[in-house]
Amino acid sequence: MPRLTQSSYREAVSQTVSALAAPEGLTDQDMAELIGASAATVGNARNRKGDLSPLPLLGVGKAFGPQALNTILALIGAKAVPTDAICCGNVSHIPVAIAQALPLLITLLGDNVCCDDDVRTLDKAGAIETIIKAAGMLERRRNEVRLKDVTVS
Repeated sequence: MPRLTQSSYREAVSQTVSALAAPEGLTDQDMAELIGASAATVGNARNRKGDLSPLPLLGVGKAFGPQALNTILALIGAKAVPTDAICCGNVSHIPVAIAQALPLLITLLGDNVCCDDDVRTLDKAGAIETIIKAAGMLERRRNEVRLKDVTVS
């Protein structure tokens, strides 16, 4: 990871401000109103002549979503996700077959729609069988645990 410097921070902020403003045609004043800063501060940040203090920086995340801060957070090897995002801790503990099936499941079923093409793709990849086997094992174990709990009571 490159060394964290004032220049690298200013470059990341500049890239962020420019990338967010350009597609929407936002002026420095427009951006300033959205993030809680002055137009001069936004212009200086865009031109790498100044910084964004923490509140306007958080305003970027609030106005454009936490992922808008990723260019800046990349300086420390991090990225931002919404608080309600599903995150896996240490994926090395996920069985290999399930870990291989998950990205495809997430990609195809992330829209909460399971169309014919999704089923065909998942079937071809073996993801459906993998999930069925995992669900079957979980169901058997759940039933065993419930039976054990009933006999202990």
